[in-house]
Amino acid sequence: MATATPLTCDRCQAPLAEDAAYCDNCGERTRRARRMVRLAVRVELLFIALVILLVAGFTLVYTLQR
Repeated sequence: MATATPLTCDRCQAPLAEDAAYCDNCGERTRRARRMVRLAVRVELLFIALVILLVAGFTLVYTLQR
């Protein structure tokens, strides 16, 4: 399924290559790259939250066994 991606840079209006993350002309990040960074940050925050919950769970089990 193809998504509608801009064919020009938002800042300088230079044409973009297919699946480009940065503009070759001005170096601005493309919408696709910004979207991928937001997704990566969300996944990382979810992973950190799961690790915190895991540690809290182990701590709770340890304290209840004493």
